Order: sequence, then C-alpha cells, then structure tokens
Amino acid sequence: MYRSLTATVPTQRDIATATQPHATTHKQLTLRLDSGSSYVRPRRPRMASQAPIERLPIELLSYIFILGAHTPDLQDFDSDPTEEQSEPGGYGPYREDENVVSPCVLSSSTPPDVFAAVNRHWRAVALGTPKLWTRICVTIGDLQHGSSDGGWFPTVSRYVSRSRRCPLDIYIDARDPEWDFSEEDMVGAVVSPYFDESYDYMHPFKVEHMHGVLNILLPHVTRIRSLAILTDRWAPMQTALECLSLQTPAFVSAPDPLPLSLPLLESLVLMRCNEFVSYHHRFSPHGQQSPAYLPFRGLLTALGAGQGHSAALLPGLRQLVLSGVHLDWSSLPYLLPTPCSPDGIGLQRLELSYHSVEVRPNEQQLRRILQKCQSLRTLDVRVSGPHTPGTSDTCRPINDAPPIALPALKTLELGYYDVQPAVALLNMIDLGSVESVALEYSYPGRDETLDGEPLLLACSAVTSEASPRYGQPVFPRVRSVALRRVEASAEAFKAFYAALPSVRELSVAQMFLLGGDSLATRDVDLSFVPPESTAHSCAPGQSAADKGQVVKSQIAVPKSCPSVTEECTVTARTDTYGFDGKHQMLC
Repeated sequence: MYRSLTATVPTQRDIATATQPHATTHKQLTLRLDSGSSYVRPRRPRMASQAPIERLPIELLSYIFILGAHTPDLQDFDSDPTEEQSEPGGYGPYREDENVVSPCVLSSSTPPDVFAAVNRHWRAVALGTPKLWTRICVTIGDLQHGSSDGGWFPTVSRYVSRSRRCPLDIYIDARDPEWDFSEEDMVGAVVSPYFDESYDYMHPFKVEHMHGVLNILLPHVTRIRSLAILTDRWAPMQTALECLSLQTPAFVSAPDPLPLSLPLLESLVLMRCNEFVSYHHRFSPHGQQSPAYLPFRGLLTALGAGQGHSAALLPGLRQLVLSGVHLDWSSLPYLLPTPCSPDGIGLQRLELSYHSVEVRPNEQQLRRILQKCQSLRTLDVRVSGPHTPGTSDTCRPINDAPPIALPALKTLELGYYDVQPAVALLNMIDLGSVESVALEYSYPGRDETLDGEPLLLACSAVTSEASPRYGQPVFPRVRSVALRRVEASAEAFKAFYAALPSVRELSVAQMFLLGGDSLATRDVDLSFVPPESTAHSCAPGQSAADKGQVVKSQIAVPKSCPSVTEECTVTARTDTYGFDGKHQMLC
C-alpha cells in the first residue's frame, strides 16, 4: 500500500555511482533519488579510525532514525512491545481492539530535529530521509515558538517541506489543560458579588491559529493520510470545518485544480472535547449549529453534478470519528467508501458521540450512512444516534424497513442518555455478527439514574417484524459483555443474560449485580466493581450458604478488601428491584 522504505533513502549503489572520479571534483557529493529527494554529504578528510556508527550504510542509518522517531517509547506501550507493530511512519493495519486517534500520539518523544542536530553527516542523512518528517503534531506549545517573520508554526512549514511527497499524518491538538469550559474569553469577569476579585481567561489557541495552520497544510491535502483535530471550543472547530470544506479559495489555500478524490486519507478524527454541552437538547453555542459543514465538499463541485457523485471522495477511509462535531448528515455518505471499494477495505471504525439532540441525524440519514459501511468492524455511538421526533415511549422504529446488514461488525459500544435513540439504533441494525458489546449510562452526574429496562429488553430479542431474525436473540455470537451504570430490574437483567448463549466474559462496573443467578451454572468469567457509594464489608470465613447468591467466577474486588481469598459481602439497596439486600462475591 505504501512505497518501500528503501525507495526514499540512498542505496550503496547510488553512493558508489556518485563517488566516481567525475563526481569527486565537486566540493560536495550530491545523490539524487527517484523520489525527488537529495542527499548531500560533505567531503571529509580520511581518518585512521571512525566510530562504528559512522561506518553504517546510509540506508540503515536512515531506517534507524525512522525507528527512533516513530516508535512509541517503552513506557507508552499498553501491550507487549515485542508484538508486531505497523510499519514506522505509516498508519498501519487497523486493529479493532486499538482505538488510535492519530499515529502521531504513538511517536517517540525524540523528534527528528534531534537526529539532524548531532553532526553534519547525521543532518545530511536526516534531511535526505523524507519519511522521517511525515508526522506533524501541533499543540499550544507551538505558539510560543512563532514569530512575526516566520509565522506561528515554523515547525509545520519545515516538516511539510522536508517530507517531500510522502504521505502525512497530522495531529492538531488545540486544547488547553487550564481551560475553564467557557466558549468566549473573559477579561475582568466578576467571580462573586461578595468578593472584590476579577477573573481573566484567554484561550491560547484561537480561531486565527487554526486558520493559519490549515492554510499551511491544505495545499498538500492530497498527501494527508490521517488527520485529527481536537478542540475545546466550537469556534476553532467551526473554522477548521470551513477550511476543510475547500469551498472558499479566498479563505483557505487549496490545490488548484482541486483533486477528484483523496485516496490516501485513511483516518479522519474531529473532536470537540466538551461532552457536557451534548446533554442539552439545544446546541451550544446557541444559534451556531448552522450551517452544517461537510469536509472536502469542494471536491463534489469539482466532480460536477452531471456525474451524480457516484465515486467516493475518500475511497481509502478506514476510520471516522465525529465526537461533539456534527456535519451535513445527508451529504456524509458521499465521503464514505463504496461497499465494494477497489481496495476491498472500506470504513472499519465509526464513532458518533456527544451530539445535542438538535444536531443529531434522523433515522433516515443514519440509515443511509450505515448502508455505506458494509466493512464496518467497530461501531461506537455515545450520547448520539437517530433523532426520533416526538415523545413516544414505545421505542419502536419509525421506519419499517428491514435492519441493515453489517456482516463484518464485531464490536458495538453504546453509551446512552436517552433510551429511545439507543433502542432505535438497535432496531436499525442486524447485530447477529457482533462478538463484543458494551452498554453504559453516560450521564456524568453520579446521582442521576435512568431506567434502562427497555434497552435491556431490546437487547434480548429482535423486535423488528421486518427482520428475518424476528424473535431470535439480538446477540447470538457475543462472547464479551461490559455493563456500566445500567439501572434496571433483576427480571430485565435475567432476560438479557438468558439471551446471550455464547457469553464468556461479563464486566459489571458502578452498578449492582442483579440477575446473576442466571449465570451461576454457566462458565462465565465475571469482573464486578460495585458503585462507589456502596457500603461493603469483608467477612473472613463467611459461609457461602449464607443468604445471598454466590457467583462462582473470578471477580475484581474493591481495593478495601484486604485479601483475595476472603469472601466480600456487598450491601445493596432493597427497593423496587426485589433484591435480597446482599450479594456475595468470591474475592
């Protein structure tokens, strides 16, 4: 999929050719490669001895530089660092168990500039290795190095130039750790009428900064392989969306003429990192939800209306994350790869999360999006989903069309704040191939609860009469289940567990373990973390015949349990759920 690494660095044959007698008459030796890059190595007097690393072949030293800059630091590994990793400098094969926002976050803490600053030889090798400069990371720290002459982001311009024609991985993190969750800067704000104090806050990453960095990058949009933009506020994200639309040449620099598609783009991540505003019905800031943008909409104009937009604008897209960012949902399918894309890959991970009800896609729009995702392996919908108008409590789909078949779907993560959209999503998709499912009540308030019984019942049996699997279990192949803060009756949990014939792992966190007796005779590996407010006490030597049910599985116990060989009794509430008040865990 990518060019061979050795095609971007000089070989020993190139060096031998360049050191012929006709070449030694120059003061410096210049090697020109097919990729358009050049390697310049000054002539140095011969020395009796050299350091071993000085005798390394140029292509080997270049590869060491790439490994040093693009391999994660050892302490950053969540898994075994000896496992096979993706090609350095590339996005790598997609893995459904690894949600990577950007390859840039997996890079080493040693930037390429360090290798280029050691000596003249290393600098020549580093500058002659375009692949070394392909990961561009922008943070608020870059604003401190800008100047009036060189602009705000001289490092970005330098990396873009040195990377030549190689694919780019771009990560723009416009977040401020000191952000106060405000949408506008505050100068002289009154903290309290009872105190003579004022409050000042100015977000360091402003709209003009986002506009400036994208004006540097978008002329090279055909080289972008992965793009991730993270913001605190909506204004910088709105500017980014306007720039990415490529519709206003006077506003943003873009290739002329515009390309017909972007086949190199594999990952697009747009995140407004303020999940709290998504719990309101109306979008915040008020009145700024329109217009609804579409990245790379300008390419649709370049295609022309006469072609019907049959070709996908992003045929190589494999990951799409829209968190807190809404788009023109009706036009979004034009971006997605066709179900039978030439590369045979298609979109493999889709995340729609933290959207206010006012800006969510309706059921018809979401169906059109999912119909373009036949290769989807991971679907993450959190505080989003289909916007179903009305206040009906039936939780039945508005559209009587049969469920969408997603034969490759293996992982479903569903975080809900309202049960109705979550149930509508379940009725919209055929989930017979899913192997891992996670359900979570996502509202951040600790004391807020929501009856999730309709959701558990919708997860028990297919209720859509248009489905050929009507009445059958929704998740017949699920082996791993994770539940977090799901409130429902014991009967609802029993029905849910009974509809999981293949389950082998169950994780229950921040909730009570109800209906567990239905799992007592099954081989299920159980991990249980009770609510933080639950009063629990360890009782050494307590008999398993005491009142309560014992789950004969391995359980993750709270830190307050002093021994892993003792039985820990969790005192639970005894209200409407008909729970007996105690549940024993085999610690």
